[in-house]
Amino acid sequence: MERERDRSNGFVNAISRSSFPSLDGYIYISVFIAAIASISVFSTFHSHPELHGILEAELRNMSNSMNIKGFDVDYLSSMKTVQIAHYVLCDSAMIWVAVNSYFAVLAICAKLLIRMTFKELSRQEEALARHAFFSYLLFSIVFLSVVTGAQRSHRVLPWLLWLGISGFISTVHYVIYQRFKVISSSSGPRSERISCLSMFMFMLSLAMTMCVLRIQSLLSWHSFALLAVDCLMALCRSSHSLLRCVSSSRIFASRPDRVRHFNYWLDLVVNLATDGLRLLNYAHLMLFSPGVNLTCVFFFYHIRLTYNCILEVLSRHQRHKRIFEHIERSYPLVKSVDDTDRCVVCWECLGESRRLPCTHQFHDWCLMWWLAQDSSCPTCRRVISSPHSYNGEGAGSVNAMPPSPQNTTFRFNGGGVSFFRLPAFSIEISTGIGPFFRRNVQTDESQLAVMADQVREMFPQMGMEAILEDLRMSGSAQATIENILEGRVMFGGVADISVDDSDDDSWHGDSDDASSRHADEQASIDGLASGDGGCAAFASLEEREDESYFVRERRLMIEKYRKRYIDSSKGADLRAKGITF
Repeated sequence: MERERDRSNGFVNAISRSSFPSLDGYIYISVFIAAIASISVFSTFHSHPELHGILEAELRNMSNSMNIKGFDVDYLSSMKTVQIAHYVLCDSAMIWVAVNSYFAVLAICAKLLIRMTFKELSRQEEALARHAFFSYLLFSIVFLSVVTGAQRSHRVLPWLLWLGISGFISTVHYVIYQRFKVISSSSGPRSERISCLSMFMFMLSLAMTMCVLRIQSLLSWHSFALLAVDCLMALCRSSHSLLRCVSSSRIFASRPDRVRHFNYWLDLVVNLATDGLRLLNYAHLMLFSPGVNLTCVFFFYHIRLTYNCILEVLSRHQRHKRIFEHIERSYPLVKSVDDTDRCVVCWECLGESRRLPCTHQFHDWCLMWWLAQDSSCPTCRRVISSPHSYNGEGAGSVNAMPPSPQNTTFRFNGGGVSFFRLPAFSIEISTGIGPFFRRNVQTDESQLAVMADQVREMFPQMGMEAILEDLRMSGSAQATIENILEGRVMFGGVADISVDDSDDDSWHGDSDDASSRHADEQASIDGLASGDGGCAAFASLEEREDESYFVRERRLMIEKYRKRYIDSSKGADLRAKGITF
């Protein structure tokens, strides 16, 4: 019995750990279904030879009724390939098998193109590409419900074919865009493969656009607008990829600064253009959806996301502009003496660069991207000056603190139910009014004081003014703790414990308080361990069980970082005073 149970558990574990459904699994299943359908069709034609004559007569009658000109109707009607295609299109089951095979062929082509160009994608690129594909798949399903409604299959099939090729182009463009984030002019032959792929995607997008323009007279303005948006987005993305390949080539390797300027503005313009087209497309679909239903909510949600993306791109551009102007004002432009010197951020030749006060040199654009994340030297981690305005909208005043989002987040970690594994997700409920009617969160000095006390508990050697100053810039206690551990917070505001006797007394007082707290905790533990505690022990146990998750995490974080700080070289004075924890 136990062996059978272990065997069943092993089967359940094997199923739960498998990657199904995956792209490879879908391709294998589709090929298997297509093979069975092909065998069935050929066996039908082989067993019923009279079908050729019947289908030929049907094709001739259809061509005469539709008044097709410019084609040899008799020759086309006699072709077995055309007859088989007509038979498949007239069968309601076979036509869906053909559409599924079309999607499988597109998936195989995308997989082969990506494998030939990039060989292997990283896990992050695979996850991002999978997320982009499933997002487009969900959008396509809702799009079909709006465009076709409850119409017949002959009205749905053209849209399915269009969405298939559009999704193929969108996914490949997304992978190329992710790879362009790490490409450089010294990439070698791999960049040539990316250039060939970008040229192929540009030609395919151009062919799609020409086809839509040719059949414009046969379409309504509603359908033509939807197709035109897809064509324009494909052209924008393919042009972006092609221009990035040209700018990253060795032709412009001697002018890296101009290339960085060009790439930055190219990314900015293309992002704004594609987001603007998506915003117009979502608004168009929401206005022309059949009544007020869930599709309206879906498109309104995507309008909100796209609007937030546009605002984020513009705010990031303004922030980068302020940082770049600060770099030009504060740090001199010098030319590297040695041609072998390289920038430690991008690992390209320095050439003309900016010199920091610590004498380290970096490209101006590399320094801008670095200062947007961290106000320290990339090499020695020395704190350098940065514009106060990019830390937040309220950074103009000294006491201003970046408003933190007043949101409540519910997280589900995706635990397994039998062999079915649920995905992990989180739901964030915001108390704001939304992206269109924003409200500023009022600065709460009590929250700032509470966070400062938390940091001071872990680092009593730090001065309160230095902690408050960093908290106003970082906005969270965790970020301030990381800044202290990595040396970004200077010790100028730290209490001078080795000189001032009053500070020594305060340090002894802190150690006495820590000792008293430790004694109280030890007494409570002894009370729990002894048998005389009785009800008090159970009451204390219930109180600890009722302790919230966040309080426990806060206590563990304090213990972790305090011990790390004391064990480091910066805590030598604390160890000398006998403070070991």
